[in-house]
Amino acid sequence: MQRGIWITRQVRARVQWTQGVRLRRLEYVLRPLLDAGLDADTIAAELHSWMLTWRPTRPAEYIRVQLAKQVSSEHTADQCEAAEGWNEEEASGALAASRPDLVRSVLDGLAAGLAAYSATQAERGLDDLGDHDAAGDIAEFLSGSTGVPA
Repeated sequence: MQRGIWITRQVRARVQWTQGVRLRRLEYVLRPLLDAGLDADTIAAELHSWMLTWRPTRPAEYIRVQLAKQVSSEHTADQCEAAEGWNEEEASGALAASRPDLVRSVLDGLAAGLAAYSATQAERGLDDLGDHDAAGDIAEFLSGSTGVPA
């Protein structure tokens, strides 16, 4: 308990717009940060990162609302990742792939995207008006002349 007051006192001294708030009230609204084990420097840096160019009328209430928004946005992001089937391992796989594999993967994706786009354009009657197949030429280029083994 004493640790929280001590940290809060340091934060209040470092963040000018919090200096009018009663110490106990400030400790109460900073409780999520204190419970997370953050020190005075980190909490002060967090409050400064909000880059206020004005002084809130009720600083404690402002801090409470901002921290609640952060928690809510983190929760929403977690829900979106879960709903979309986000897989951290799969997503970072491209970063661990060797360059030839990565280039091949990108080129294969481009070829598939181009084929789908060409098919859509052909259905709309907007396909190539020339006497040769441009999509075929590009697909042939992507599959053979890149210097990357398939």
